[in-house]
Amino acid sequence: MSLLRLDRLTRRFGGITATKDVSFSIELGQLFGLIGPNGAGKTTLFNLITGVYAPDEGSIEFDAKSIGGFPPHQIASLGISRTFQNIRLFGSMSVLDNVKTACHMRRKTSLWNSVILSSAFQRSEIETEKFCRHLLDLLQLGQYAEENARNLPYGHQRRLEIARALATEPKLLLLDEPAAGMNPQESQDLMHLIRRLRDEFHLTVLLVEHNMKVVMGVCERIHVLDYGESIAEGAPDEVRRNPKVIQAYLGVE
Repeated sequence: MSLLRLDRLTRRFGGITATKDVSFSIELGQLFGLIGPNGAGKTTLFNLITGVYAPDEGSIEFDAKSIGGFPPHQIASLGISRTFQNIRLFGSMSVLDNVKTACHMRRKTSLWNSVILSSAFQRSEIETEKFCRHLLDLLQLGQYAEENARNLPYGHQRRLEIARALATEPKLLLLDEPAAGMNPQESQDLMHLIRRLRDEFHLTVLLVEHNMKVVMGVCERIHVLDYGESIAEGAPDEVRRNPKVIQAYLGVE
């Protein structure tokens, strides 16, 4: 069953076509990779899926519902969450509070209950903190809960972004270059983490990544873009041997 389906998705910026007729579908529970050289249109696709941009042509269907052109907050409430290529944390807030900020969509207490500090609100606060601390422990960040986010090492900040995205309780998690800046051991740990998150939270994952060891090691299916157009799709071994993919990445026939 397809959770996400893109059909002939096109987005232009003035005279530049960032994506052209891109089509693919992601099955429920799948680890799906999206790769391509710099400027291939990968982040533009992320922005289209998450509502930062509206498509000029084509359609986006999520969980059997057309979402093309929906605003980001509505798409997030439907169950799509993401991290960013450039880290976007609240640097002056604690690690724990960074994760708590993502929980507001799933809160069931009213504004009035929060004003009067009702027992329902206090129970909700306790449950939220417990959930967020569980996520931090899972991402090996529990010991940093009270630290300001800006004080974390780079690799830890990457994991904090993932924890915050998980706090929205998504069905589809979009990871934009999560291994960027990581050393080989951290990248290896990330591969295990992505698989564990998929299994523990029953997630579907769409991964954009330049680290081919991570992509080939974790993804079950891979779609390849070049200059905004699809050039290949298949299992990792198929994609690795595809002449068009080799040419796009290495510049050789």
